[in-house]
Formats: sequence, structure tokens, C-alpha cells
Amino acid sequence: MLRLICEGAEASHLQSRVAILDIDHEKYDFGFAAGHAIPPERPCKIRDFNRRSKSVDLIKFADSYQSGEKTDWAIIRFKKISTKGLVRYQLEPVEDLALLDQKTFSFAQARGRSENAQNCNLTELNFHNGRQRITHDCKAIPGQSGSPVTQLVDGKHKLIGLHIGQLWMLESPETGRPDRRGYINLLDVETVNEIKSVILENQI
Repeated sequence: MLRLICEGAEASHLQSRVAILDIDHEKYDFGFAAGHAIPPERPCKIRDFNRRSKSVDLIKFADSYQSGEKTDWAIIRFKKISTKGLVRYQLEPVEDLALLDQKTFSFAQARGRSENAQNCNLTELNFHNGRQRITHDCKAIPGQSGSPVTQLVDGKHKLIGLHIGQLWMLESPETGRPDRRGYINLLDVETVNEIKSVILENQI
């Protein structure tokens, strides 16, 4: 993965992570990012963990984008990067939520690492107001929005979702007590198809 750095208000900067998608294009790389980490109409760049940077030349938000919700994502484009060992992820939609607790998923280190080195358990939480969240139990810190959550499929780490943030609960559906969990946007077939359409429209 790479860092995503965007100019914020009053000369501040927003920093997050971005997963690079496995797209066979000779000129561009395409990143899958958390939409809330990208301020509209402000310059952004990607930076690898050796501090090499490239400017983002295209940002496309999800249809009906809404921060913190299922549509909290964006596709970014930049000149192809040649960082050694950079992993480009294939998309893997999750169709059966009932299987989440039977598998292990991987998530980024909290500090200073580019690889997914934490193992997470995912849990589907259903709240009294009808809201549903897919949460994970790995350690996360501010600035990790957009970090890829991956699953090993046929020997390859495939992208199944993005870390969005921390979920603070006064009454956890699991324990009935205050709790804090990381939560993710899980990829489904509809989202994967929308991502592919955005990339196909912007490969020139």
C-alpha cells in the first residue's frame, strides 16, 4: 500500500493509506482510497514508504458518496509507480457474511510499515436502530483510513474491504458494554462492478 497525502484547510494535511489495484495499464496506477480522507478540489499525492511521491491527477468518488457509509470510497489515478515489492491487489467481493467468522483476514501495521502484518477477525454487528457494521479487532491508529483489509485466496492476498475508522460504542451489541472496534467497508459485487466501471472510463 501507499500513503495518500492531501492538502487540507489552512495549510494542514490529511494523511491516509491507499490500496493499489491490480490493473494492467502501461501508463497509470489506480488506487482505492477512503473518500473521507480526500478533500475535494485540493491537491493530493501518493508517497511510498521510501518517501518517493507522485501527484494524483484524477479523483473519482463513489456514486452517492457519503462519509462513513458504504459509499465512502474513491478511485485515484497517478503515473505508474515502480516501487520495488509494491503489492497490487485484486478485488474479492464478499457475498456470504455468515462465513466471516470462519476466516482470518489481514490488516496493516499501525505504524511505519507498508505490508499487511496483523491478523484480524471480522464481526458483523447489528444495532437496535437497524444499522449494521463490519468490524475488526486489529489495532488501528488515526491516518490508517483506506488501509486494505485482505484475505488469502488461492495463495494471493486479495482486497475484500477498506478500513474506514474507529467505531465507538456506548453499548456494544456483543457485550452490552462500552467498546471500540475498527470498522471497514466490505466489498460486494455491486461495489466491485462500480469500481471497475470507474477505472475503465478513466484509462486514457
